[in-house]
Amino acid sequence: MRGSISVELALLLTFVLLPVLVGIIDFGQLLHAQNVMTRAAREGAIAASRNMDIEDAVNRYVQNAGYEVSRTRIDTAGSRESSEPVTVTITYDTSAMVIIPWADIDRNMSRVVTSATTQQLY
Repeated sequence: MRGSISVELALLLTFVLLPVLVGIIDFGQLLHAQNVMTRAAREGAIAASRNMDIEDAVNRYVQNAGYEVSRTRIDTAGSRESSEPVTVTITYDTSAMVIIPWADIDRNMSRVVTSATTQQLY
């Protein structure tokens, strides 16, 4: 009786709880990356409103947060010449951040997080 309970617990931990834990960690990493990119887009929009370099502000924030700047794509829309809004959009590839590739599960899921912020220039 004792031996069968130990085997059942080992199987439960291996095939149910461990993948759930790894999935929670992966989701947490993606959520953190989304939050960092949202804040980086805000920093870029603030830099645009202060007539500073947008890419430098975004790259500095992304690097200080511990992410690779080379995986970041920065797009801006709007003109700094007039008082129209400037939109900063950041796209970050998170495919290298996962613990387990989950090849069969996430085939249709995107591993790219995108965030955009619009700032009115005065």
